[in-house]
Amino acid sequence: MIYHQAKDPDSYQTIFYKQIGLKRQSASLPENDWANDQIGSIYTYGRMDSIQFGIGDYTIPEDFFVEFQYDTEYLHAGIIYEGITYSLVENRMEKSAIPSPFLAIEQASGGINCWKHGQHFKGVEISIEMNYLKKKILPYLGASDDSLDFLVKNVRHIHLPKELIDLIMQVQSLLESHSMTPELLLALGTAFTALLIRQANRQFFFSGADLMSERIFVGNRPIRIRPDEYKKIIAAHDLLRDHADSFVTIYALSQTLGLGEQKLKAGFQELYQQTIWDYANQVRMTKAAALLKNTDKTVDEIARLTGYQSPAAFRTMFKKWSQTTPRKFRSYFSGTD
Repeated sequence: MIYHQAKDPDSYQTIFYKQIGLKRQSASLPENDWANDQIGSIYTYGRMDSIQFGIGDYTIPEDFFVEFQYDTEYLHAGIIYEGITYSLVENRMEKSAIPSPFLAIEQASGGINCWKHGQHFKGVEISIEMNYLKKKILPYLGASDDSLDFLVKNVRHIHLPKELIDLIMQVQSLLESHSMTPELLLALGTAFTALLIRQANRQFFFSGADLMSERIFVGNRPIRIRPDEYKKIIAAHDLLRDHADSFVTIYALSQTLGLGEQKLKAGFQELYQQTIWDYANQVRMTKAAALLKNTDKTVDEIARLTGYQSPAAFRTMFKKWSQTTPRKFRSYFSGTD
């Protein structure tokens, strides 16, 4: 098992680049150029504590974990041209590919990322650290620090205004030609923020209108989700984040929220780009890994604490998620077999 710990975003990036086999081609900050003919390449410009742009095209060569021990909050946007990810669907690991533009305010308070052999990504990203955005960029624009409150944290928007997509593509062109400069980095990061908070674009994202104005299909049947139903889907995400250990069925969750089961499932996947079960399992497995690593609780106790009535079912799911058993995962940290 390969397991790393990162104490800040910069160390996470370095760990990730080295672990997948990339070698530094240039170390002239704010430029970072990493490549390997067999694996691919990642090129970034800027700093993670302010603004960073990046392009990448790479494949994960082997399974590994990275635990991040810090809080992060970024305005994150870009275009994924190629991407293979793995999800737990009905107790089995499945590949999926979701190429698309995206935008989100991504907030995390520590966690564990499980990277899988064969995952492939190609795309361009814009990352602006939220504290920097609120203290530097928004005051420069004459905007208040709540100007982005119309974006719900961790909701991943995949329908962006053309002017934002055009700016992302301009960033990509400058990175590909290695023509980015500190002045362009700041100007484009500021311009992106200015375009995003324009009133017309606020309305575009308001209450999920960008996601829910078009029909969502359940099988061959189109459905529409109202703004009040959209808020219930966000409430479902928050309930799972805080109480995934008590989650039993999607039907029970739908009854708690007063929302139809089909709308809840379809709307959740549209908003968060993953199934309800996938998200619940992600939360449960991350909690299980922390308990295995940091406590002396038995595997059966941890199974119950993460919502599994059957320890055998917990062991099966943990192995699907991590490619190792709970006992072997724990022994890696304790130094015992």
